[in-house]
Amino acid sequence: MVAFELNYPPTKRGKAAFCKRYGLNAYYAGKHWGARKRDAEELHALTWAAMKRAKIKKAPAKVPVRITFLFDDGLDCSNHAIIVKAVEDAMKGWVIKDDSRKYVRSITMMFHQENCIRVLVEEERA
Repeated sequence: MVAFELNYPPTKRGKAAFCKRYGLNAYYAGKHWGARKRDAEELHALTWAAMKRAKIKKAPAKVPVRITFLFDDGLDCSNHAIIVKAVEDAMKGWVIKDDSRKYVRSITMMFHQENCIRVLVEEERA
């Protein structure tokens, strides 16, 4: 299993702004494509930094995986879809070979109470 954490901003106001910026509702509201591109780039950079901090080697899984995301914020579970997609994309070539159904068999979103976004990548058992 591979595990890493993305830290929320340290203040309550910062965490709320993070959720407002990256929540799916902002995209439904018609967020400009340029802002969406910046969001993806920043989430990729945060993910790469988190994987480096966790000392995860660039060794994509050779077998299908399932990915679990654990959140601790005020968003509804499905409102995390943008964050999930950006983090999954950032893992390509590092933790997963590709994000196609051949390599990523399932994604689960859950809540926990640890003030971070925890990402778990586990090999799928046959």
